[in-house]
This record gives sequence, structure tokens and C-alpha cells, in this order.
Amino acid sequence: MKFKNIINILACCGMLTLANSCSSFLERDPQGQAVDTPVYYDDPENAQMAVNACYQAIAQDQGVVAHMQEWMFGEVMTDNAWKGGSDFGDMQDVQMLKEWTAVNINGPSHSAWKTYYQAIHRANTAIKGISPATSFDATLRDQMVGEALFIRAYSYFYLVRLFGDVPLFTAPVSPEEIGAVGRTPVKDVIAQIEEDLKMAADMMGNKSEMEVGRASSGAAKAYLARVIMYDIGIWKSNDHTWQEVYDLTNEVITSGQYSLASNLATVFEKDGENGSGSIFEVQHTTSNTGWANNNTGSTSPILTAPRGTADIKGWGWGFLNPTQDLVDEFEENDPRLDWTAGQNGQFAHGIAQGVAESQFLSGYFPRKVLMDAALRPNEQSDNPQNQRKFRYADILLMNAEAAYHLGNEGIARQRVNEVRARARNMTYPKGWNEGANDYPARDNSSALPDVTASGNQLLEAILHERRTELALEGLRFWDLLRTDTYVSALQKDNIGYREESNGATVVANMEAKKLGGVPVLPIPAGEVASFGLTQNPGY
Repeated sequence: MKFKNIINILACCGMLTLANSCSSFLERDPQGQAVDTPVYYDDPENAQMAVNACYQAIAQDQGVVAHMQEWMFGEVMTDNAWKGGSDFGDMQDVQMLKEWTAVNINGPSHSAWKTYYQAIHRANTAIKGISPATSFDATLRDQMVGEALFIRAYSYFYLVRLFGDVPLFTAPVSPEEIGAVGRTPVKDVIAQIEEDLKMAADMMGNKSEMEVGRASSGAAKAYLARVIMYDIGIWKSNDHTWQEVYDLTNEVITSGQYSLASNLATVFEKDGENGSGSIFEVQHTTSNTGWANNNTGSTSPILTAPRGTADIKGWGWGFLNPTQDLVDEFEENDPRLDWTAGQNGQFAHGIAQGVAESQFLSGYFPRKVLMDAALRPNEQSDNPQNQRKFRYADILLMNAEAAYHLGNEGIARQRVNEVRARARNMTYPKGWNEGANDYPARDNSSALPDVTASGNQLLEAILHERRTELALEGLRFWDLLRTDTYVSALQKDNIGYREESNGATVVANMEAKKLGGVPVLPIPAGEVASFGLTQNPGY
């Protein structure tokens, strides 16, 4: 059974159990074991369901408060994207994040906090329950524990980037901890994330040994490299070095488990799901459950698809609009531009796309994440499009950057040129022509010549390549922070502010919301009150 189908079944288990047991539970002997007892996890099927529940938690992208997508933080809060939507008031909380005017009841911020602490609680429960199991194969047991450790680390990495110091739990929360827990310094949270990822890398198999859709040792090493790279540039908390980033990314590169997909245009399509360049993807499948947390689909496709125009009917809500500044970053004839930023009247999956331009719409739509219309489910919230969280191209560019800082410019150029060569071989995006849904060939022979630069110009070329290759994938905010270029990016023209805002006011707003020198989001007011936490500055 495919892993995403297992997740689908898991999401429905609670509802089915409730529906089938109400009429007769008083007439039956107790069945099974309580989920808080060791004997429950000594059954491999129960242990596996506990791990699957961890994956289901990080797949949630809609909460009781608001939608929550990584692009809301990693792209819209930068020079890469406008918020979009029907007007500035449509999902106003995201516009407030962009302009650094969010308050302590901000919806996406609240949903991120809730979602990832739920994942952490499930991971801690699985780790505690499965670790002492003795009735099934020890290798399988350790693999399951490794997966739960990975998801705990993944979740804390998400939280520490958004909120800074956060409560750190390595065991299920006990009742006496409620109201008495404090915030753990970033340094210690990062140290725990690193420890979890190292253990996970040792306990999980490589990609070819793991079931499709599950984390792997390669994913753990990739995330560990990313954590260290961010720590070097953002928090500077644990005396890390570029050598560590280089060694970890080199282990992934030389593992033989990953390669660049021959045609970049396929990577975000159904055709490219869990492909050769996929290091980690959050899995989604249609469950037809509607707007609910047990939904196993993703809301992102309808949020980001074009709204349409008077002439061309649209399906989506029009969020995540690429900026002109991002479009201008692409070199002449770079085939990735058409794949990244679509325009009015262009075809995608053989269908014309209507894209308006206004004071709240940039005139571009995020082409690379546009879902094929043939995949649209009955429930518009329940889309079967995986979230690509870590791509092999990113590993190559991280390796290039690390090599540069270590003085090995030859390797740095080699890795950048691998990424550019693949882009040079790509086709047009899928369904570029009306009524067709194929990948038309294109002549890129004059595009993207090999990088030959050295010194600071080589570093600029690496960072340029990161922006163009990885645009709209939720990484831009962190690249700007770690390279100390966020302030200058916020002061650019035409990046999606309301008329009453400008670069200077947004920078001033942001500067007032720093913790340890790093801009942070508001901790939900209810969590501050319930757990006795101190709020972040400025909220």
C-alpha cells in the first residue's frame, strides 16, 4: 500500500471508530490496549500508525484559525512575491506579515505554532512508546524511531525560524507542565534539532531503502546541513563551520541516491512527484473531507492558482504573485522564467490563464506550483499535490556555497554549472500550447552559459542561482537573513506593499520585532497565556 494512502486511512480512523462503536460499546468487552501503555507500541502495526500520524501532522496546511503555507513566510515576506488575492484585505494577516504589522492573534502564525507543536507531541509520543519495543525486528523499530526524530527536528526547525526561543519538549507534555513551561534559548533548540537529525540519519535507511514518501538518512543529512548553514548566518549560536556544510552535502551528493531530473519542467508536476531529485516531500492525496484538519489534501494549489480575468475564467484565489523584481533577476533567455512566473493569456496544462494586474495583483502567477486542472478534486481544499520541501538542486548549491567559503572555487563553479546545465536542457512548461498537455521542446542553446567568475562575483553568482532556481519554494526569507541582505530587499520598489507602507516603514516595523538580533513573529496570545510564556518584542 502506498504511503500516502496509509496517511489517508489514518486520517479517517478516528471518525470510523466513533461511527461504528456508538451503538454497541456498552455490550462488548474492552478491545485492544490503551495508546499510553508500552504494550500498545509493542505491536508493529500500532507503532507504524503512530509514526504515520506524525507525517499527517506536518501535512496539515489549514488550521482552525487560518491557512498556513511555507510560502507565506519564506516568499511573501520578501522581495520575491506579493500577497495577491482579491484585495489587500483578503487574508489580511499575510499582508500584515509582509509589512511587519502583525499582531499577537495573527492567523498563519497561530496555525504554524499549533500545527508543529501537534507534530512534536505526536513525535514525542511515538519515540517514547516505540523505543522500548521488543516484540518485532529491532531494525524496523529503530527506523520508526528515526522517522519520529526527523519529524520532531523538522518541526522545531520550522518553529525556531519563525519564533526564536520556543518551549522545548523531548517527551509528551505532562499536565503539571501546562502553565509552567518557559522558552528555551535558540542555541539549545538548535542543538536538540542537530542531535535529533544525527540520530535519525543513523537509524533510517537511504532513499531506496525507505518506502516512497518517508524521510530517509539523506533527508536527515540534508536538513542538518541546512540547519548548520542557517545557524552560521542567522543565529551564530553553536560555532559551526562551512566545512560541516560541505561534508554533509557531499555525503548526500556521493550517496548515489539522488540526481537532477533530466527535465526541470517536470519537477513540480505529478510526473515529477518523489522523483530522482526529491530529498523530502510532504505527501498529499485527496480524501474528500473538505475544510478540516483530517483533510489529507493541500489547500496551496487553489490559494496560488490565478483568479482569472473578465475574459479568462480562473479557478484559484490568486495568492503568491511573483514580483517584477524577481522576474528581472532572471538572465536573458533563462528558460526557468517561463516555468516560474506566468503571465496573462499564457497556457498551462493546455488551458489559458487569466492574470490581472492591479494595486494588489502583480500581473504574474506562480507557474511552477500550478496544479494540473485534471487533478482538481471535488473538494477545492483537498488537492493531491505534494509539497516539495528539499530538492537535490538545493544541495548542489549549498555545496557550492560551502566550497566557495572554503576556498575551493573550482568545486563551487562545478556545482553551480551542474544546476545551470540541467536548466539549459529543460523544455517549455507542461501544456505550454493550447489544448495540449505535453512538454514542448525549446532551443536553449544560447541560454545560461557556464559560470566562470571568481572571488566575490562567484559568491554573487551562487546566490543568484539560488534565487532563480529555488524561487517561490519558501527559501528566500532565510537566504536574505543569513546573507544580511534582508533590509535592502525590503526597501525595493514595487514588491507588494499597500500605499500607506513603504520600504522605510516596513524596515522600522521589522527592527522593532527582533529577538537576539533576528526578526521574529508573534507567539499566539492564547499560548502566551496558557503556558505562561513571554511574548516576542513588539507584539
